[in-house]
Amino acid sequence: MFNLLTEPLIRMDTTAGTLEPATLPEVYAALMADEVDAFPALRPHQRHAWHAFLVQLGALALHRASRSTPPTTAEEWHGLISGLTPGYENDEPWQLIVEDITKPAFMQPPASAPDKLAEFKSAVETPDELDMLVTSKNHDLKAAVAATATINDWLFALISLQTMEGFGGAGNYGISRMNGGLGCRPAFTLTPSVRPGRHVGRDIGALLEQRESILDLDLTRDGGVRLLWDQPWDGTKAEALLLSKLDPFYIEVCRRIRLQADPSHRVSALRATSKGARIEAKASKGVTGDPWTPITKEKSLTLARSGFTYKRTVDYLWKDWELPPLFEPTAAEESSPQDMLLVARGMVRGQGKTEGYHERIIPFREEVVPRMTRQEFGDIARERITDVGKVQRILRHAVSVFAAGGNTDSVSDEHRARANPWADRLDEIVDTTFFDSLQDEFQEDDPAKRTQIRNRWLKNDKDGVIDHARQILQDAEDSLPCPAIQRFRASVRADSVFSGRIRGSKDGFPALFDQEGGSE
Repeated sequence: MFNLLTEPLIRMDTTAGTLEPATLPEVYAALMADEVDAFPALRPHQRHAWHAFLVQLGALALHRASRSTPPTTAEEWHGLISGLTPGYENDEPWQLIVEDITKPAFMQPPASAPDKLAEFKSAVETPDELDMLVTSKNHDLKAAVAATATINDWLFALISLQTMEGFGGAGNYGISRMNGGLGCRPAFTLTPSVRPGRHVGRDIGALLEQRESILDLDLTRDGGVRLLWDQPWDGTKAEALLLSKLDPFYIEVCRRIRLQADPSHRVSALRATSKGARIEAKASKGVTGDPWTPITKEKSLTLARSGFTYKRTVDYLWKDWELPPLFEPTAAEESSPQDMLLVARGMVRGQGKTEGYHERIIPFREEVVPRMTRQEFGDIARERITDVGKVQRILRHAVSVFAAGGNTDSVSDEHRARANPWADRLDEIVDTTFFDSLQDEFQEDDPAKRTQIRNRWLKNDKDGVIDHARQILQDAEDSLPCPAIQRFRASVRADSVFSGRIRGSKDGFPALFDQEGGSE
């Protein structure tokens, strides 16, 4: 029931302005023709799960068929996809509901015997209750409210759970592609467009191009298991699959789930626990060859609570972590540069809670794309972050002095705490243009001109970092409580602290002011 290969179950908004139901092969054909505007049932936190599924499945199908370019017709896609699961005349691995528990269903592994159905004791009435932690614990979205859910909602919830979920308590293990049960599976990728088809098409091609580099990790193998839901699983520890038995592009499942339908075709689900994770990957700490995730030699990236701030993004991509394969420009993108977008997505998980879904899109100019992975790009970015940090410290000190009534000798932790939000405001302002301005400097090869670009970014009497900091200081002086009798002195001394330190040789920027004869 609900065969994704032959039944038009997936709703998509098309460029023709229509809402069209489509089979999975028809979805691929429409994506390759760039005819898909959106999938209306897809929730924001499910975007990467759906995108990664489409890319991995497409790349698996093409590699198996020894093809390097995606087909354009639904008929060809049907043959490629069904070729991944030979031996199933009724397409069971592509049906959302299969009553025989000893046969696979889509993203639902089979059991070894019919009596194993008795282990599926936990009923799930709505897809949002099935979905990963963001909805199941009532933190970001209320759980179990999708009483009128469509098959699309079940489809996306199932993919999200099986390919993105972490540890959910005893018997509920998470995916292999994250560092520990409280980690996450972040995504960093380049794309010429955020349109679904262009993004999927680009990543499929890039993934095929990067296959050998992923194999070099010596974790997975050619000819290994591709789709984990067609492998029997009764939830025992002995059944745990080794990474070395999996294809580099493997699509995993982490939970024992079976969808079912009543006579009126109302869908629900049953869950069973397991005694161990589906993949024995604890020692890998998420280093599994996931093409979207930055890694070190020891572990994969777990996003910080702050998400993709400019400082965090620079750290993730140009400091402590190895660039993920799909962030690397392809050979075509290096030889024929074009404007590209960095798409960063990820869910931040905490202990028994969700700490937010984050997404950021950063444009990169065509002149920068071939060189953006170089160490030099990261060096310039970190230098700029250091400069902002210096200005923030000076701003925080000045605001603290004002909060202390201008008494520089009695600044307390309480006064510093009052100053922190104002220093954070500078970060928010810098964040909006950081990467655009960074590219201005990186594109300039002349060292003297680079210095001029940096200096204008820091101070130009309008929208430089220091100019914004001074305005924030004035806003703080207008807003923070201060006895009227002390306000004038507090303001003068705060301004003096800011001006003195910002021009000082110890931790300021004297060269900026020397060029102006020492004046501001």
